Amino acid sequence: MAKNRGDVILRDRMQFDLDAQDDRTTLYGRIDLSSYVNPVSRDGLAIKQVLFQLRDQSGGLTNTGILNPIGDWSPAGGASGQTSALKVYGTTRAYENAAEVGIASPDVLCVYERTSVVGKETALNDSAPLVVADYWYGPEDLHPEGFTVVSDLLIGVAADNWVNQGGDTLEIDIMLIAEPIKITTDRMNEILSQAQDL
Repeated sequence: MAKNRGDVILRDRMQFDLDAQDDRTTLYGRIDLSSYVNPVSRDGLAIKQVLFQLRDQSGGLTNTGILNPIGDWSPAGGASGQTSALKVYGTTRAYENAAEVGIASPDVLCVYERTSVVGKETALNDSAPLVVADYWYGPEDLHPEGFTVVSDLLIGVAADNWVNQGGDTLEIDIMLIAEPIKITTDRMNEILSQAQDL
């Protein structure tokens, strides 16, 4: 989506580590929007687009800092490989567990999922088919007019079996394209009543 006159571009960066089991329990970073939102004066932001860039400056691809798209190169024996998964999402509600977050979850404006599986075709076959899948559901899909916020934005991240970057500090670069808006009293009451349901 192209930037329109009056839109603002906001950028931030978040870092996270994987634990000893190459997992990341749900972790949040906060994007401060206080310069643009004020519930008292009914100032809000309509977030039209969110972009995530996953980076690994401390890993094997040191010249580019690109995150390896494969979570684990090693098939987990037999015919089935181990699935690696990474999830990043934007929300105004702090969910206790990223497993609870989907495109139908309240106050979620975008969800990014990356999975990879390396597995043997049979227990005796050394060939290892590889499947990598990316799924992106952004505000342009879920909220074409923009997702209205009157508070800071939370960026959640979680990972399972992301072996290849175990021990690394990973980064997420975040860019928002948003339009400052005035919010009607009815819409503000609706947003505030949803927040009380937390």
